[in-house]
Amino acid sequence: MSYTDLQMTAALRWKLFFGAALGINLTAFLMVHAVARPPVAYGAAFDIAITVPLLYFWLVVRAGLQPAITMVPLFLLALLRATYVAPGLMWARPALAASAELAVIAFLVVRVRRGMRVAASDGDVLERVKLAASEVVPLRPAAEMLATEIAVFYFAFGSWRSRPHAPAGLRAFSIHERSLAAMLFAAVAGLSLMEAALVHLLVRQWSHTAAWVLTALSVYGAVWLVAISRSFALRPILVGDGELVVRNGMLHTLRVPLAKIAAVRRSNYQDAGWNVPPASDPNVLVEFSEPVVARGMYGLKRRVTRIGLSVDDPEGFEKALV
Repeated sequence: MSYTDLQMTAALRWKLFFGAALGINLTAFLMVHAVARPPVAYGAAFDIAITVPLLYFWLVVRAGLQPAITMVPLFLLALLRATYVAPGLMWARPALAASAELAVIAFLVVRVRRGMRVAASDGDVLERVKLAASEVVPLRPAAEMLATEIAVFYFAFGSWRSRPHAPAGLRAFSIHERSLAAMLFAAVAGLSLMEAALVHLLVRQWSHTAAWVLTALSVYGAVWLVAISRSFALRPILVGDGELVVRNGMLHTLRVPLAKIAAVRRSNYQDAGWNVPPASDPNVLVEFSEPVVARGMYGLKRRVTRIGLSVDDPEGFEKALV
């Protein structure tokens, strides 16, 4: 069986499992609300807590798509879901919720760390995280979301001893010094935390809950800004092997063959359609012979025909492209 056939089989098995799990949960919910009797409720809970994990084992684990250890977090989640159907099981909900959360977190941490070690030959952390996340989560949109969130925390907290990613044989061109992009995003992060403290003191006069929610969102936003700031310095533009790799920090990645570059010229356009880094004054304009696709966070895509780059070494960059 070819690799494509194996991929199709895996995708079909995942779709069958998710469809069956959703159907069982929906049917159980409708049965309990239509027939308010304990036997019906316990039967629905049994289907959720036992039948769904068995289907997972049969369709996913036996096919080698996931290891048997993944039955543990899935079974705990199924038990937790069953407490919302069967009467008298509410007392077990907090313990099951905590156990399921710990099991899921432990599984994700172990799998992502293993996946990053396997992909360690590519020093670009963002690409390694995406590869590891795709091994953990079979659905591409969910894997992209997981990879983005992991990358945010890596760049914000775990990248302070890291060096810019510049593979051997490729020329790296930084974009953070002339544009001051890293400094700008870091400054905005600091200002947002100062503003969050003032907003917290103001809002808590009416609602303590709302004040803490706004503070948490502000802190999370600051973490994002710090991560983006760090990523500008750690992910420079690359040229080599017949390819231009434009990396807009962790925001976007664009790979395009040099043969598709129609023109390169010095420029001071303030708006070239897409400026890299954002909010910068580009000094090099790169035009393509046809629209190319840049891949961004959460799997979002952007089609562009030209890019305005703020390169710290514009002369060297132009020579590398010709």
